[in-house]
Amino acid sequence: MHETALVQDLVKAVEKTIRQNNIKKVNSIALSVGTLSNALPDALIFAFEAFTHSGLLKGTKLIIKEIPVKACCEACGQYFEPDGFPFACPECRGRCCSITQGEEIYIESLDCEI
Repeated sequence: MHETALVQDLVKAVEKTIRQNNIKKVNSIALSVGTLSNALPDALIFAFEAFTHSGLLKGTKLIIKEIPVKACCEACGQYFEPDGFPFACPECRGRCCSITQGEEIYIESLDCEI
């Protein structure tokens, strides 16, 4: 379950930000999670609750924003949102595509009290 390691790194990064910026409280963390990131939102929330039941982030809410998959056809250059596997370009039906979005995980924002 790599979600635990992801959340542990997230908590460390946010706690470092809290200390460096004299933040009194973090109300919520918006986390963007790509559909193809292999991170399950429910598992992320479960791990986050486990890591934040005490300490600097106690009471902080984790908001997960799912990022859809986007791809680019290598044959015709068309950008598109695939609707299933295997990916196929809606323009030329080509199957050689590069994923341009949907694999990432990042902290989008913090709602804090200074």
